[in-house]
Amino acid sequence: MSAPEDKTKRRLFRLLRRGARAGFGSERTIEDEGVLWTAYERAWASVRQAGDGASRVASHVAKQRGTVDGLADRARATAARAQDLAASFARLSDAFARLELVALNAGLEGARLGEGPGHALGLVADEVRAHATRGAEASRELEGALGEASAELGLVHASLDRARDAASEIAQEAARIGGASSDAERALGELKDRLRKTTGSDPEVARAIAEASDHARALVTAMNTLVATAPRGVVIGAMRPALEPLLALLQSEGE
Repeated sequence: MSAPEDKTKRRLFRLLRRGARAGFGSERTIEDEGVLWTAYERAWASVRQAGDGASRVASHVAKQRGTVDGLADRARATAARAQDLAASFARLSDAFARLELVALNAGLEGARLGEGPGHALGLVADEVRAHATRGAEASRELEGALGEASAELGLVHASLDRARDAASEIAQEAARIGGASSDAERALGELKDRLRKTTGSDPEVARAIAEASDHARALVTAMNTLVATAPRGVVIGAMRPALEPLLALLQSEGE
């Protein structure tokens, strides 16, 4: 072995021994930084998802609020119309009742007149009274049905009011979540700057270092396996193209 090669070999071993003495702590620091940056990125993604979710919820609630408002207005208008119709049928029922009373009086008058004109008047009075009775009953039934429909519409309107209040609360909560997400994003931005100043790295660098460490460990494991199973000269010859740049890097580091 020539003197330059022997010098290079000794320098490589010296650097490896120095790395071995400090490697455990630095490796742990690199891994800790990688874990720290990974946790930061997950927190950032979660905060962004929460903010986006709050925005979507607020938009959806706003649309539903418009639908609920429209339904509430229609229910209110329908209930008012039902009340008006019920009042109209109540007046119609009163009119039929008066007509029934008039027919009854006409029948009594026909009975007083006796046969002939009185009989004809009695028949007409009975027919009118029968129709008036049926009309009054139908009017009362329609009035009752409209009253029930108006009451049901009132319940529907109350339910829609509660749904509108709930939508307002959800919208306010979504707004609070969105504001909290914005505050968390600003806090995470400040944390990212502090982490960069403290660690001297960023997520990309931390990932690159972690990947390089994994590749380096895999390389050492593979070389140990080769040295144990193949002649050393063959191993060195095969690995020389890959190891020479590494030796150059180690030499510059040693200098």
